[in-house]
Amino acid sequence: MQILCHCTDCQTVSGSAFYTAYIVPLESVTLTKGAPGGFSVKSDKGRDNRRRFCKDCGTRLWAELEMGFASVNGMALDDRSHFNPTHNHRLETAPGWCALNALLETLPITP
Repeated sequence: MQILCHCTDCQTVSGSAFYTAYIVPLESVTLTKGAPGGFSVKSDKGRDNRRRFCKDCGTRLWAELEMGFASVNGMALDDRSHFNPTHNHRLETAPGWCALNALLETLPITP
């Protein structure tokens, strides 16, 4: 799934109104070289998210979500042309000035 996430954590990490992310099973994420840095944060919903980033440049690569998924940075890949979001997530925390793509489906809020 390809999403635009509007949660406050993603806004902080991206420096924008949303974060571009591929949501994939955590076990499917692999690196071709190197080892990422990491640290844990609490999401605004109280979930544990482990951020993974490049130790050389600081770019966020993915977040390991407690539900067994990874939120992979859609703009950290060399070929960005394939990113085409299908869903919005956490619209209730989007800034009021944010222009939203009404054509995208809204992901249901998970407990």
